[in-house]
Amino acid sequence: MAGLVGHLVFQLAPAVREVGETPSARDYASYHYAVQAAADGLDPYDVGDLGRLSRAEKTRRTVQPYFYPPPFLLTQLWSLPLTLTQGYWGSLLLNEALLAGCLAVAVRAFGVGMPAVALLLTTFSPIPDNAWMGQANLIALFPALLGLALARTRPWAGGVLVGAAAMFKMSPALFLLWWALRREWRPVAAAVGTAVGLSLLTLPLVDLPTQVRFYTEVLPGFGRGDYHGLTVPISLPANHSVPDLFARLWPGPTPTSMSDRALLASRLVSLALLAGWAWRFWRPPPGADAAAEAACALGALTVLMVVLPAYTYEHHLVFLLLPVGLLLGLRPLWLVVPAWFFLAWPLDWLRWTQRFTGLDELLRESKFIAEALVFGLLLWGRSAPAASGARGAVPEAHPTVRPEAEAGHDGG
Repeated sequence: MAGLVGHLVFQLAPAVREVGETPSARDYASYHYAVQAAADGLDPYDVGDLGRLSRAEKTRRTVQPYFYPPPFLLTQLWSLPLTLTQGYWGSLLLNEALLAGCLAVAVRAFGVGMPAVALLLTTFSPIPDNAWMGQANLIALFPALLGLALARTRPWAGGVLVGAAAMFKMSPALFLLWWALRREWRPVAAAVGTAVGLSLLTLPLVDLPTQVRFYTEVLPGFGRGDYHGLTVPISLPANHSVPDLFARLWPGPTPTSMSDRALLASRLVSLALLAGWAWRFWRPPPGADAAAEAACALGALTVLMVVLPAYTYEHHLVFLLLPVGLLLGLRPLWLVVPAWFFLAWPLDWLRWTQRFTGLDELLRESKFIAEALVFGLLLWGRSAPAASGARGAVPEAHPTVRPEAEAGHDGG
C-alpha cells in the first residue's frame, strides 16, 4: 500500500501534470503519426510525411523520426481514431497498466520482493520519465518478462512472447542468448517464427519494400549511432551507454555518428561483456539456488540490453525494473545502496548536484557507474536468503526453479 501511495504522489501525479502541460506529446508523437502515415498508405519511416501530418493537424511543426520495427505499429492501432492529445493520454494509461504487469511478473516469477516493488514505485525516476515522454519501452518489456517466465514450462508460448517483444523494439532479441546458452531451442524457434509471422501480419499496414528498407537501411545505422536521422547528439549528458563513453573519447564526424575507433572499441567491449556474462552463467556454481541464478542471469542480461546501444537515456532505464528489483536480495549492501540511489535519483537532482559541487564529469557518469554496479552485483554478488522469494512462479516439476509458495517470505 505504501508503494502504491508513493507511486501516485511521486510518479503518477508529476507524469499527469507533464502530459497535461505538453500539447506536443513529446516522443509519443512519432508513434502516433507513424501509424497514421502507414494507415494512409504513406511511409512511416519518412520523417517528412510525419511532419506533414502533424502540421495538417496544427499540433507540431516537426516530428522526430520513427525507427522501430514495422510490427511495432500494430501496438499503436488503437490510437488511429484519436487526436494527438487523446493518444498521449492513452499512452500514459497504457504505460501504467504495463508497469503493473511487469512488476507482477517480476514478483511472481523472478523473486523480486514487495519492499523492492515499493521502492521502485516510490523512488525510481525512470518510471515517470518513461510515462511523461510517452515512450514505448514497457510495450516491449512486459511481453519479454512474461515470455521468459512462461518459457520455463511452456517454451513455445514463451518464445512467441519474447519474439513479439523483439519485433516491437529490437533490443529484447538479446534474451534469446539465455535460451541458446541453455540449449533450449524450442523458444528460440518460436521467437524466430513469431518475428516472421508478425512481419507478414504487418504487410497490410507496411508494404514489403518499406519493411525491407527498415532492415537494410534503418536498422544497420543503429550500430553506427545513426538512428534514422535522429538529431540528438550521442554525447548528450543524459546518455548512459557504453558507446557514449567512446564517442566522447574519440568524437565522430558529426554529433550523431561515431568515429571508426569509437565504434570498434564499443563493439569489442560489448562482445567482452557478453562473453563474460555467458562464461559466468554457463554452469551454476555447486549448491547455487537455480531460481536465483536464473533471475540474476536474466537481470544482468537486461542491463547489457540497456547499455550496449548507442543511446541509453533516462526513460530507457525503466527496462531495469527486474535487475534493480533484484538488488535488495544481493550483497554487499555498501554497493547495493549507491547502485540503487544513483539509478533512482531524478535528473534534476543530478544537475543541481553538479552545479553545487562542480563535479560535472564524475556525476555525469553516476548512472552509468550504477548500471555497472548492478551488472557486477548480479554476476558476482552473493544472494541473500530472501533472494528466491518468488511465490507460485512455476510448478515443482521444473528442474531449474523450486516452488516458492512454501518459502513464506518476500525477497529481492
